[in-house]
Amino acid sequence: MSEASGGLPAGVTSRTVETPRLATYLLESGPESGVPVLLVHGNVSSSRFFDETLAALPDRYRGLAPALRGFGGSGTKPLDATRGLRDFSDDLRSLVETLGLRSVHLVGWSAGGTVSIQYAIDHPGTVASLTL
Repeated sequence: MSEASGGLPAGVTSRTVETPRLATYLLESGPESGVPVLLVHGNVSSSRFFDETLAALPDRYRGLAPALRGFGGSGTKPLDATRGLRDFSDDLRSLVETLGLRSVHLVGWSAGGTVSIQYAIDHPGTVASLTL
């Protein structure tokens, strides 16, 4: 159910995934059966930060670059500041579950690195590796 989107590199598609928490804009590359690599962007950015990275991934990987809540084409909802980065972490977990993935390799850049760390703390059994 992916569709090519204007301005994206060859092999990269976009779609919006409805999760129980949030409508999440997602860039993808590679086969659905590939090893899932979740790329988490930084502040004042979006999933488009990783479009060339997604295009360059070897075919054995399934690249997934969601736009975090309030960024790119993803939905906006208030954040509970008392929870730190857990709203972002919970949004990612909801996406991973909706996609039917058991574990992911997490790659976090800038603020996406701290979100990825929170995800690894909250869901350690579902993280194959963490790269910051």
